[in-house]
Parts: sequence; C-alpha cells; structure tokens
Amino acid sequence: MTSVTELPVLRQDGLLYLMAAAFAVGEGVFAVTADYREWGHVAVGPYLLAALACEVTYRRRRKKGAEYAALDSGDAASTFRRLLVLGALALVVLVPLGLQVTWRADATPQMTSHNSAQAQPEVAVIERAGDRFYAFQDPYPAHPSTVGVSPANDQRSVNASSYFPYLPGMVLFGVLNALKIPAELNDARVELAGFTLIIVALALLLVPASSRRRWRAFQFLIVLPTGALPMVTGGDDLPVLALLLLGLVFVQRRQPVAAGVVMGIAGTLKWTAWPLILLAVLCARDEEDRPAALRYTLSVLVIVIPAVGAGAALGVHAFVSNVVLFPLGLTKIHSPAASPLPGQVLVQLLPAYKRAITAALLGSGTVAVLVMLVRYPPRTAYQAARFSGWALLFATVIAPATRFGYFIYPANMLVWSYLLHVKTDRSTEREGTPAEQAELETGLAAPVSAEGGQLASSTW
Repeated sequence: MTSVTELPVLRQDGLLYLMAAAFAVGEGVFAVTADYREWGHVAVGPYLLAALACEVTYRRRRKKGAEYAALDSGDAASTFRRLLVLGALALVVLVPLGLQVTWRADATPQMTSHNSAQAQPEVAVIERAGDRFYAFQDPYPAHPSTVGVSPANDQRSVNASSYFPYLPGMVLFGVLNALKIPAELNDARVELAGFTLIIVALALLLVPASSRRRWRAFQFLIVLPTGALPMVTGGDDLPVLALLLLGLVFVQRRQPVAAGVVMGIAGTLKWTAWPLILLAVLCARDEEDRPAALRYTLSVLVIVIPAVGAGAALGVHAFVSNVVLFPLGLTKIHSPAASPLPGQVLVQLLPAYKRAITAALLGSGTVAVLVMLVRYPPRTAYQAARFSGWALLFATVIAPATRFGYFIYPANMLVWSYLLHVKTDRSTEREGTPAEQAELETGLAAPVSAEGGQLASSTW
C-alpha cells in the first residue's frame, strides 16, 4: 500500500482538502457553538472543490502521459497549487471571518445570544483588556469573578470582573475595540488575523526552503482547519505561532539578535511560546557559525522584561492570579479551557487533590522533557521545531487545564520541522547521500519505476 508520504503532491493536497472538508462537515453538524457551525457550513464547499480540482488535474495530466515529476515540479502545477491555496484562503478564512465579524457588529445589545455566538470567549476577553488599557487601568483585574464569557462582556466596557489570562503583549490586540471606528474593525480578530498573515508571509519569504515546502507550511498554519477555524472564531494562538515561525527562520539564517527580538515579542503574548523560546538558546549561532546563545538571550530579555515587568508592576498579586493561577485551574473560578484529556480528567476525578495533582503533573512532565533534552539536545532550527512539537504534544495531553485547540502548536511545529529540514552549507546535520540531499531540497525521491511512470514523493 502506498503511504501518504509517497503520494504525488497534487494527490497529497487533494487528500488534505478532503480531510478538511470532512472536518468542516463535523463542525457544521456537531459543534456546540454557532461560530464553529457557521464556519463549517461556509468552509465545506471550498474544501471539497479544492480536493476535486486536485484530483481532476492530477488525472488529466497523467492521461496525457506526463511523468509524476512533471506533475509535481512543473511551473504549471506549482502555479495551480498556489492558486488553490490562495482561493482556499479567501473562501475558508477571509469570507467567513468577514461574515462573523459583520454579524457580531450588527447584533443589538438585546440580541445577546446571537451576539456572543459570533466569536469565541477569548475575543471578548482580549477586547476588555484593551478597553481597560485604553482607559489607563490595569489590564489585570485585582478581584476578577468571571471568565469573561458573559454576553454582556461582548460590548465596549472596561469590565473589571473578568480574568485576563494572557501576558501583557496580548493587550494591544484589543485596543482597536476602544476606538471610535466602524464596529466591524473593533473586533479583535481583525488585528489578530492581519498581524498573523503579515508575519507568516515574512517568515515564508525569508526561509531558505523550496517553494513547495513553504506552501505546505502555509496550508497548515492558515488554510487548513488547524489555522482557518481558530482564525475565524478566535485566533489568539495564531500570532504566537507566526512569531515563533519567524524566530525559527532567523535562527536558521544565523541571525541571533533578530531571532531573539522576534521570540521575545512572542514571549510577551502567551506562555505557550516559551518552550520553543528556551530551546532556541541551544541552536542560536551567528554568521561565523559561532555559538550565540548570549546574544540571543539578551535580545529576548530586552523585549520581555520591560513588557512583562510593566504588566506585573501595577499589582503582582493580580498578575499572578490572572496569568498563572487561573490558567492552571487553581482559582475559584475555573478556566473555560476544557477537553477530556488525561491530565484534566485526573484532576476532575480527584478534585480534593487538585493542587497536588497539578504539581505532580507539571513536575513529572518537566522531568521527562529534561531527560529527553539531555539525551537529544536540539542543535538546529529543524531539531528545535521537532523537539518542541513532541514535547508540546506530551504537555497538552497531561496538562491539568487544557483543550483540543492547543494541539495546533505541536501540529504546526512538526510541519515546521519539515519546512526547515533543508541542508545548508554550514548545517550541523549529517550530509547524507547526494540522493538524500536532493530529496530534502526538492521534496522528491528517486523514481521507482520508469515504465510505470511512478515517482515516490516525500513532499508530505
């Protein structure tokens, strides 16, 4: 049986779009919230059309006698793939995002159930923090009593009763809500999505990888449901991922100061950025191939210390309660992040021992990651992405307060390891055979049958 990694790239795309369509159908039918269901209704058609277009084009070119190599690497095929990706971007991201932002803006205060359904809770939470910041108040309430998902929180208000579980940099994505501009532009998703798209485009323009690998990374981060659904309905994780990708690209390009600055910005948004930020210390090198951990670290700290320090300066207790205790589920008001994963199930089964179980899970997870870090320390951007992907997958499973949405971190980082696994002149990876290096550069393996016209593609 042919594996997924052996399929020609057009069929790989078709399979990915077909699975995305199946996911969209599931969201449209079974999702609990209206915003997820509406995204599914809008996205299923474009995904199916993209899958069909890939398959039809593949079969037509094959009937004409074109070899698989021409199918996958020719200019016409490459242009076709790019047009499909851009078309999907418009139809499964920009169109449903525009619709949901408009529906939310048009809802009256009396239509609270409809209004609150057009965005995930984190959107209103970020906007409330932006409102407080714009009003010269502490974004971190001293005595929060709600998780910030009440329909009443979906209007412009400082609302000092809701938790703000993000690091200070995230406040800036909510500031537009406080300005007197068209209501559609008040939505935090406008800033989140725009910032993400700009940073991802910059990262993929700078990465020294083949065009095919760049477009595959773009698919996973933005176009497939791993990116499209959160960007349309919430999107707070996507700017973090975009910055981490750009930071890794600078690590690969041996620009430690630029990498540190970008990683530092990511480190002011969410704690989820920090595993990769710390791992990159081991990989930072300069243009002369000298270790540059100090320059990288100082660049990170120059950004992080003022930002996080300013957030904590107004009230350390409020900062710790919002940013540390609440996400870990250690406050009286529990985080809405909930999925039936092992760590969270264990805490729910033994609520009397929540603090002890949380400490045990965090401690055991840290020990396991450190052991693997000692045995397999990453030395390149590719290795850092791969290690972080597996480590965050493990952490998401055992975390005491988590949700399925966090899987976008390990999923994207494992894709980035594919994107970044390209030989450079100064690479510390093993060089391998010429055929292996050609496969890494082009994404194609050697032909297995000239008569049958089949080439084994490793383009994933």
